[in-house]
Formats: sequence, C-alpha cells, structure tokens
Amino acid sequence: MNEFRINMSDEPGSLAEHCEAIASEDVNILAIVAIAGESASAAILTDNADSTASALDRMGADYSVSELKSAKLEHKPGSLAAFTRGMGNSGVNLRSLYVMSIDGDSATIGYTTE
Repeated sequence: MNEFRINMSDEPGSLAEHCEAIASEDVNILAIVAIAGESASAAILTDNADSTASALDRMGADYSVSELKSAKLEHKPGSLAAFTRGMGNSGVNLRSLYVMSIDGDSATIGYTTE
C-alpha cells in the first residue's frame, strides 16, 4: 500500500477538489489526515494506487508517494511509545504513522519512513 502526501493551498474547497478527483477514478479513500497552518497538506491511503496517481496527475497535484510499512503491536499502554522510541534509537525518521486496526490484544499500525 502507498501513502500519497499532497501539498495544497490552504483555502476552502482545496481538500474537496483532491478527494473529488480521486473519487472520479472510482477509488476509495481508506484513511486520511489533513493539516493546515502555514501550509496545507494531506496524507491519503487508497485502495488503488495507480488510479490515485492518475487522478492526482490529471489535476496537476503536488504530491509524493511513500511505501506504507506495517507492524503489529500489543494493544496496551506504552506499546506505541516503545515502537517509536525504538525507531528513533535506530536512526529511523518516521514521516507518518496510522493506527490501522485494533483486534483484541493487538493493534496494527502503518507507517512511512524517510
């Protein structure tokens, strides 16, 4: 699975335009986070990377693509802290992190790195 990190203008409707372009390709968005401040960006996971890239290319979007890796953690306090500390101690810079699912005593996370 790939993460699409989109840079966009911080104005009303900008995120909608990108989501509509992706939807026009019959692609489902599985996860999204959008943040604005001095600039605006969104990180999106979809069910069809090729069609997502086509949609974003067609609209001239400014984006990058990263491979989403995954890990299974115990679902208990401190598990995510231990995972992120281990990555940091290993010199790995996390770019994004998602809680993908929680099932009983385990949680599956997705993450991207530099």
